[in-house]
Amino acid sequence: SGTSDISLAVIPKRKRRRLRWTVLILVQVLILLHVGLWLVFGGETITPIEPSEGMEFVKNGVINAGTIFFALALISTWIFGRWFCGWGCHVVFLQDWCYALLRKSGIRPKPFRVRLLGWAPLFLGLYMFVWPLFYRIALAPWLQPELQWPTITTDLTTSNYWESFVTPLMAVPFLFICGFATVYVLGAKGFCTYGCPYGGFFSPLDRVSSMRVRVNENCQQCGKCTAACTSNVRVHEEVHIHSMVVDSGCMKTMDCIDACPNNALSVGFVSSATGKKIARKTQNYDVTLAGEIGIAATFVIGFFSFRGLYASVPMLMAVGMSLVSTWIIWKGVQLIKEQNVSLHRHQLKFHGVIKPLGKLVGVFSFLILLFVIQSAAVLLLGVAGNASVKNGDLQRALSYYKLSGPMIDGGIGFASNPNIDLAMSKIYETKGELQESERLLRRLNNFVGEDQRAMMLLGQNLQLHRDPQFVQRFYLDTLKSNEHWTLVWEDYVAWLRRAGRHEEAIDASFAANTFNPRAPRLQLQWELLQK
Repeated sequence: SGTSDISLAVIPKRKRRRLRWTVLILVQVLILLHVGLWLVFGGETITPIEPSEGMEFVKNGVINAGTIFFALALISTWIFGRWFCGWGCHVVFLQDWCYALLRKSGIRPKPFRVRLLGWAPLFLGLYMFVWPLFYRIALAPWLQPELQWPTITTDLTTSNYWESFVTPLMAVPFLFICGFATVYVLGAKGFCTYGCPYGGFFSPLDRVSSMRVRVNENCQQCGKCTAACTSNVRVHEEVHIHSMVVDSGCMKTMDCIDACPNNALSVGFVSSATGKKIARKTQNYDVTLAGEIGIAATFVIGFFSFRGLYASVPMLMAVGMSLVSTWIIWKGVQLIKEQNVSLHRHQLKFHGVIKPLGKLVGVFSFLILLFVIQSAAVLLLGVAGNASVKNGDLQRALSYYKLSGPMIDGGIGFASNPNIDLAMSKIYETKGELQESERLLRRLNNFVGEDQRAMMLLGQNLQLHRDPQFVQRFYLDTLKSNEHWTLVWEDYVAWLRRAGRHEEAIDASFAANTFNPRAPRLQLQWELLQK
């Protein structure tokens, strides 16, 4: 084309794939090393180097390691294109690994091609990083006038590294859903294409970047580059039309370059993709536009129903669950409406006759639909309970909360929600039903694990209706293994003082300050006891 450009250093053919896997594995090793050192040695460590941590900045003005990392990733994407996704993302590593295992098992996941769902990453990204700012500027003055703008602070170290991550119990289903499940139903990079909120920012930045896969005169349009691409990019068509790849789904993995038998492809600085049309024909989509509206609506309902379900499901897992559920429900709808339906290589319905596997998929699809409806009902009942509390109708709130609770308590849920258990325990406390309040607080403690705020609330409840010996044993047993729980120490000392056990209160306050010499509230409590 005669355009002067700057090329990347040449990497030997077919070794790029190995190099990328080496880099991805090294990233995982560094993550595990970071977590391992914190688990072994404890104390302070760098805050999680994770883009989602950037939400702390837009919400509370806190600059942490994740904020800095995400900002650098955005800047590098603007310069070099969407390279980070292909070379540094742990979710891409998970998807590629799952895709490789499925291929070795004889399963070849087919990309799910839809249009409206492709906007989900951008909307999710805006929901995470722009909505908090919009709320403060446009809505808070009316809905929450007391909300103040936070001051900008830095928080680059933490002693509780795992605070913002899922529990180990949720990690396994999270990895399965965002790995095997999304890859199986949506294709090799299904989660990246339809669920990654960071991709919602990387994608438009890639469009203005000048770093692209480009072509020379050796190209013979064999299509092997497109076959090798796991990002659903029609490489051979785009290089034929534009002399470069313009699809922002390209993650610069360079698999297409390795696959080219004519050394026709390379990566370098050319021109941006702004204004250039992606090579994707209408007939390549799997669903009509009308059907896509239903798919998009199902995804949105599923996402908001799953997010925070039972105070356990994190945002990205909710995205994965909704994507997979939406696809399965769509497959069930196909079984009803279409004459011929297949699942990869398996025929589910042929000339109007549903095969045994199709019946099984249909039943599973119906169960998934019921699960989405049930999850939405649990969410709405919780919201209705919160609204009733705000309106002062505690009895109605209790009814809604009970219905949203677990089936063993007469509700419709599969598990309890610790936030709702806490709200119910407060209502029961105001009604004088202290034993029921205690039961819910103990269930809350079992759910959240070692948490000083939860134990503090339980201690306050026990003070109201248990005998002094029981209460003291509770505090001593709790503080014996958690001597740094300042909130529990403070409550314990205050209880002893109210009970007229002044000397014991002084001894407990001395012990509390010995274990926590830098706790100002405990120091103040000690000084007041001396007077």
